[in-house]
Amino acid sequence: MSKRKILTSLAIMCALSTAAAAEGPKPGGVVNAVIQPEPPSLMVGLVQNGPTQMVAGNIYEGLLRYSPKLDPLPGLAESWSVSEDGKVYTFKLVKGVTWHDGKPFTSADVLFSIDFLKQTHPRARGNLVQLDKVEAPDESTVVFTLKQPFGPFLGIFEVGSLPMIPKHIYEGTDFKTNPANNTPIGTGPFMFKEWQKGSFIRLVKNPNYYIKGKPNLDEIYWHVIPDAAARSVAYETGKVDVLPGGSVENFDVPRLSKLKNTCVTGAGWEFFSPHSWLWLNNRSGPTANKKFRQALMFAIDRNMAKDVVWNGLGKVATGPSGSAIKYYTGAVPKYDYDPAKAKALLAEAGFKDGVDTELVTGLLPQWATAMQNYLAAVGIRARLTCTGLRHS
Repeated sequence: MSKRKILTSLAIMCALSTAAAAEGPKPGGVVNAVIQPEPPSLMVGLVQNGPTQMVAGNIYEGLLRYSPKLDPLPGLAESWSVSEDGKVYTFKLVKGVTWHDGKPFTSADVLFSIDFLKQTHPRARGNLVQLDKVEAPDESTVVFTLKQPFGPFLGIFEVGSLPMIPKHIYEGTDFKTNPANNTPIGTGPFMFKEWQKGSFIRLVKNPNYYIKGKPNLDEIYWHVIPDAAARSVAYETGKVDVLPGGSVENFDVPRLSKLKNTCVTGAGWEFFSPHSWLWLNNRSGPTANKKFRQALMFAIDRNMAKDVVWNGLGKVATGPSGSAIKYYTGAVPKYDYDPAKAKALLAEAGFKDGVDTELVTGLLPQWATAMQNYLAAVGIRARLTCTGLRHS
């Protein structure tokens, strides 16, 4: 039976008959997915944007994986323990794991990866700020010692945040110009095979993957289709089976979801919990004024954005932290749509006659335009500059 998949502002789509679902996945087959935009690189230790992580997350791996509730699960580390004082984390690596070129994966690769990522990966660098030292007592053991207890530490070992890098390929080289950046070698379930720029990226099954029976698929083709309407057509005609989140216009998702053998799911985004937000300059200009920032929050109707711009595919955030993470709390001040209150706060901040500012966006242009209009209604005249990073 044909399988169809869509990843909306949420995640995958697939449809199976009840009997087929009961049988479970069958080995073999090829999946055709969309990747938008085309990633600049597949070396996830150097580039961390969404498209790179989506493709390269099948090639590279981290020490841990995470459940939908973000509980740590075994990855390249089969087990781990934490000292009573919360400062020492000991990981036992899966034995017998090899890189795609056949070289063994060992604790030496973990130590090298930590040094590598401190130089190249901003998120890893921040996550490791509490790290005092990392040691490898033997080839299958790694010990992290922290300067002080750090509760979220077990949450940093996902492939996009702390990918394992092959020491034998990168040691002693210029990381940014290493030829392996174009032909990535990891330990993951799929191996890099081919990249026809502007057309597709082809991954093939790792026949020596350490998890028995995985992966089920033989190949994945990631198709580069620049136009959003053309991506929808490619799904409708069967050229592609999977539409990752953001690869088609939100307004097109309801129509596509009604096609035969199609289903939509929001699962799979829990770890990153992507937000659409305004990044404000808190140091200078009108946005350095707290009352101005509060006025801006009251000026924007975010429920409208959820319902109209995102077609209900999301929910209104209460702050910069996603509601799926363990440390989330909803006990924060709420900013409902209230233009009168926004105007009053602007007056208190000294902007009774309004203010000129700039709004730079790579988001959905219709949302940027809506924000511009909401701000104008309370006296914030925002000049809009679109970087064109979203859809063509």
